Amino acid sequence: MEIVRLERSQTLEASKILSDAFSRDPVVGHFLTDNDTEKLNALQTIAEKIIYYCESHRHIYTTSDSVKGIAMWLPPEASSFSLSDLLQMASSGVLTIPFYMRWDRMLEAFSFLIEEALQRGQRREPHWYLAMLGVGSQYQGQGIGGQLLQPILERADREKMPCYLETSTEGAVRFYQRLGFEILHVGNVGNLPYWTMKRIPKAV
Repeated sequence: MEIVRLERSQTLEASKILSDAFSRDPVVGHFLTDNDTEKLNALQTIAEKIIYYCESHRHIYTTSDSVKGIAMWLPPEASSFSLSDLLQMASSGVLTIPFYMRWDRMLEAFSFLIEEALQRGQRREPHWYLAMLGVGSQYQGQGIGGQLLQPILERADREKMPCYLETSTEGAVRFYQRLGFEILHVGNVGNLPYWTMKRIPKAV
């Protein structure tokens, strides 16, 4: 299976796949309504805004035959959080994401979103950041997630760059550990754990 960059024309298709992939994520579910239809609609809108934010860096990857999964990366030059990053987040609509979540948890969502961005900006070393990885439920278990990550993992190894990510399930932690990531920090949101992970570049 060939891994290619996502085309802008595929944004809608990609957002639907991501909506499906994250519909059972515990931390995502904490912030969204319990109504399944409303949850999927909100997730699709959120995914579109994250795609708009990341696409300027041109490191969104998918499968060549059809969109079965998506990996979105922010490159080393986006490692430091600055005013221009904040403006880009605003123009893409990322800062409006909490408004698609439960009203009684909106402030918590804002705090989590800003804390995550600030933590990324405080990492002094240049690095690749995995903003989002999702595979459609009907395609999971086929090794697609690992393949989607390979272009940047291989590039990070060549350039001797670390990679960072956050994830919110133990199964995902084990998946990333198999790819060389190690647990860096365990945090909590709404009494639910999430893991910050780091991958040291391998010798080429």
